[in-house]
Amino acid sequence: MTRDNLGRRQAIAQALIAMDESWISLFDDIGLRDLSYSDLLTHMWLRRDQALHKTDLYAFMPSISRRTAVKYVQQMIDQGLLKETGSREDKRVRQVCLGEQLIERLERFYDETGRHFSD
Repeated sequence: MTRDNLGRRQAIAQALIAMDESWISLFDDIGLRDLSYSDLLTHMWLRRDQALHKTDLYAFMPSISRRTAVKYVQQMIDQGLLKETGSREDKRVRQVCLGEQLIERLERFYDETGRHFSD
């Protein structure tokens, strides 16, 4: 391993830590400190133009149990952070999308994260 590789890897490791710290500082006040929320909301943001079924969201949090994922999603719906609507075609299907507050915070987070990796 060359010094250049070591230095690059250290910079990436530091950027990853800074990214996690940015997440916590931007989302802790609304109860989304757990980094599993980062996984979920990033998947949702990437698919923000698609209709997402509530049950599809649980797979976006692979590091926690399905039961915990269900609880996390419902808590965000109850807080108004996620918007839940019914499907016109099937009343049993619930669709969920990001609320405006989360979109704004996520975009600030991505801007900060980009700076961590570009420095």
